[in-house]
Amino acid sequence: MTTNVLSPRARERQVRRYWTEDGFAELVMGVGFVGLAVLLWLSDRSGAAQARLWGVVQAVYILAFAWGTRWVVQRLKWRVTYPRTGYVAYPRQRLRRRVVRFMVLAVGVAGVIVLAGIVLLDGTPRLYLLALTLGLAGLYLGLAWAQDWGRGVGYAVVALLSGGAAWAWWHFPFWGAWSLQGGLHFATLGVAQTLGGAWTLWRYLRRHPRPIEEET
Repeated sequence: MTTNVLSPRARERQVRRYWTEDGFAELVMGVGFVGLAVLLWLSDRSGAAQARLWGVVQAVYILAFAWGTRWVVQRLKWRVTYPRTGYVAYPRQRLRRRVVRFMVLAVGVAGVIVLAGIVLLDGTPRLYLLALTLGLAGLYLGLAWAQDWGRGVGYAVVALLSGGAAWAWWHFPFWGAWSLQGGLHFATLGVAQTLGGAWTLWRYLRRHPRPIEEET
């Protein structure tokens, strides 16, 4: 009798793939992106006197979205995923790897700040649009590789197509300002991930019905 023994790296990739198997992660992120696109739309349609208020609202929303996504996904998994396919404890990363990931995140945040400063000083939002397009595409490609997540490649393509459409609508008065702020990116990615996550969740629930609890 032969048994399939996974290597440590294969087991780690399998655990990481478990995070996206039920579709909750991309579903929550998709809804959050749609909300951000709506906020950008409302901000673009508001007057100049309300610009500062909308800026504060967007900052609070982005922080809540960034820090709360994992919390929401984890709670959904506790209610839906774990009763069906069990709980998976994600291994703690080694100190060296955590330091490297922290440095990469710090460099990324610093790059965004520097880019924002260049955009504000130079007055060329196209530079921001290009960076947003490449940044989102790179993010999804990285997630696709790290978590063995094939749909991430599709979302990277959506990000590139959104960037091309926003660039083409530069002079279109109805969409121009909103799309150059990233609204088109977040709207298309949000809708795509919401639909993709809902479809994945539907398939997951069909494959893994909730077990019937024994009456006591």
